[in-house]
Parts: sequence; structure tokens; C-alpha cells
Amino acid sequence: MARRNKNSISKTQAPKRNESGLTDDNLGNFFDESHGLMMNAKPYLERLVFGVPRRAAENRIIYVREGGARVKINFVSYELHKGDLLLIPANYIVLIDSYSYDVEPWLLDFNYGTVEEKEMVGIETMYLSLTESEINVVEHYFTLMYQIDTSSARTNEDLMHLVMSMLYFTHQMYDSRTGKQSWHKIPRAKQIKAEFVNMVVTQDVPQLTISEYAKALHVSENYLSIIIKQETHQTVKKWIEQKTETQIKMLLSEPKGRTLGEIAEIVGYSSPPQVVRFFKRRTGMTPYEYRKMTMKERARLEQM
Repeated sequence: MARRNKNSISKTQAPKRNESGLTDDNLGNFFDESHGLMMNAKPYLERLVFGVPRRAAENRIIYVREGGARVKINFVSYELHKGDLLLIPANYIVLIDSYSYDVEPWLLDFNYGTVEEKEMVGIETMYLSLTESEINVVEHYFTLMYQIDTSSARTNEDLMHLVMSMLYFTHQMYDSRTGKQSWHKIPRAKQIKAEFVNMVVTQDVPQLTISEYAKALHVSENYLSIIIKQETHQTVKKWIEQKTETQIKMLLSEPKGRTLGEIAEIVGYSSPPQVVRFFKRRTGMTPYEYRKMTMKERARLEQM
């Protein structure tokens, strides 16, 4: 079944075990009834029988981080390259025709069944070639969803709000290219919630105050607090702390090894001890313990 074409994108019959040693029971991904998240879906691709179309029961976002692929969505062909993103509504027919040897797709399946979700997803496939700044935002969304999904304290609502905010951002990108206003019918309260979550998730700046978020969104502090609590069942403060914790984790996980002083400056604390106290309260670990854990895990993966 192997085939190579003029674009050097090949397709191969799925092996029972991929190059990382992962099996069907050990993908290292996260799934429940409402969503599934794959930070690298290549092991999934390697298990597919090619040439067989599938009906995706869930809404799906595919982001190509590396390599390329050819797919058909409802019989329309798309040639995907690094930095491309597809938003595919539920129940669409998907056929993966071929992919390159170095492909690294990130995949999000979701189906919360809400009216807002249906409005945001719409009824057409969205295909976007992302700019560098847009790639940074999309990868930030995936990373934050991964961080929350692997947290013992996470709730399904945390993921749902992030997915909705990512959909909102996808529509903004799409609208900027087409001149359409695909989300203009969304109630004002939900727009404020989506804009707030988008700001929290995407802006790598020192943590802002409620006052600063309210000013940026052109609403009062009291109104913002009420809307966010009403729409997400979490306070503005909890959203800010969740983002700060995630940002510290990402900084601690970087191979170049930033100092606590550098991390404190980036996230908006005045001293390293403040970072240590905050991180210990949120995670039960010191930054040193967390960094040691991630280094050990990285070393383990490199030996696989």
C-alpha cells in the first residue's frame, strides 16, 4: 500500500506499534465523553487504514505543526502544510489520503452540545494558513489545554471555556480574511467572556489586575466580575491564577533553564520567594521539584 508521489508525501499501511513504542492502550493523550486532545496525532495516523473515509462524530480542530498531509473533507481536497489549521464541524466525512514522514499534527476533538458551540463551529469547514503570531496563539491554546487536562484539579468546564475561546479566536482570524462577521450574533455577555479568556490565554505579559482587564474590555470591574462568574463559574482572580501557574510551568519546562528571578519578572512578581509561595500553594511542589520532574521525564522520553 505504500505510495510516494511527486510532492514526496507518502502514505503507509498502519504499523501495530509506532517508532516511539506507543500502542493503542498507551497514546499519552487525554479523552473523555466531551473532548479528546492529541498533542501529536501521528501515532493515531499510523493506525489508520488509508483509503477508508470516516465520519467524525465530534467537531475537530487540526493544526499542522510540522510536515504536511492531504485530506478530503466532504469530498473537497485540502493540502495541508506546516502552520495550517482546519476547523471541521461534527458529522463531516473525513478521508486522510496521505501524509509526510515528518508530519506532526495536533488534534482537538470536542462535542459539548451547547448552542454557543454550534454557533461558533458553524456549518462549513474553515481552512487557515496561519501567520507566525497566529501560530503562537494557537500553540498557546493547545499547551494550556494540555496543562489543564493533565491537572488533577481540572474540571470539564475549564476545558470547555478554553475550547470556546479558541473557536472565537479562529473566527476572528477567518473574519479578518473574508470580511465576514461570523460570530456577530453571539450575545454580548458571551462575547465578553470569550474575549476575556482569549486575553488571559494568549497574552504572555505580567499578570494583569481585574481593573486592567475591565479597562481593556471597555466594561466596569463589577460587570466583568459578574459576567465571568456567571459564564464560567470561576472568578476573574481564579482565571488569572490559573494562567500564571501554567505560564510558570512552561517557563520551568524550557530546556534553557530560566532563573526564578527571570520567571518572577516575566509573570509579574517582585521576587523569587513570591513565585515559590504561589507555585507551592497551587501545585503542592516547589519550582525546583517541578523542574526536576520535567527534566527526568524529558530524559526518559529521549531514551525511548
